[in-house]
Amino acid sequence: MVSDDYPTQSLSRDKISPRGKDQRDNFGTVGLVLCGGAGRRMAGRDKGLMDIHGRPSVAWALALLQPLSDSCFISANRNQKRYAQLGMGEVIGDLRPGFQGPLAGLEAIVPALEATSGAERLLLLPCDLPMLSADVPRRLLEELDARLDTDIIYARTDSQSHYLCAALRTRVLGTLGEQLDQGNRAVHRWYAQCSSAALEFSGELAKGFVNMNRAEDLGLQPGLSAKDSEV
Repeated sequence: MVSDDYPTQSLSRDKISPRGKDQRDNFGTVGLVLCGGAGRRMAGRDKGLMDIHGRPSVAWALALLQPLSDSCFISANRNQKRYAQLGMGEVIGDLRPGFQGPLAGLEAIVPALEATSGAERLLLLPCDLPMLSADVPRRLLEELDARLDTDIIYARTDSQSHYLCAALRTRVLGTLGEQLDQGNRAVHRWYAQCSSAALEFSGELAKGFVNMNRAEDLGLQPGLSAKDSEV
């Protein structure tokens, strides 16, 4: 179910004609996992390299994106060599200094897209949702394909909106530079300026949105450990 509440500005879905499968396949998709934070709430640890069931956390997100993407990228501002050694995606760093947040990570992929793929869709995931179902990014992408007037589809559960679980049309990324130049780093405020909509997830799918925001969160979920992964 899609909701067009704040911060969205989407048109009515009645005006939308879903694309057929063959038409969707003609539009390239890239995947991006955000790992670029300073880890302040994780005692400085790099969340993307935390060991989850014997694999670094970023690997779980990339495993969800790879079947749906032509290529994958990892946004990382620390330990770039270790991320590169995973061999699961091209590593990119922010174009701006000082850990300016997720929008800076999104901005950093623009030159790579212009230079290589020309993809029209971007699947976005954070590195700290190791329990997320593969159905989540798949459904986000399907909903974006079905709504020709909408540039961003992001996930939402009963408890909150998950702005970093999203499918975007790459054409909107060109507005990020001006947004960040003005000091606007909030993802939801940028979404509010775009044509965006929330896709609701409930039941078992909603349970996968438990993330690792604090070091103590690792001890609350079965199978999560506080050990840094050896890459």
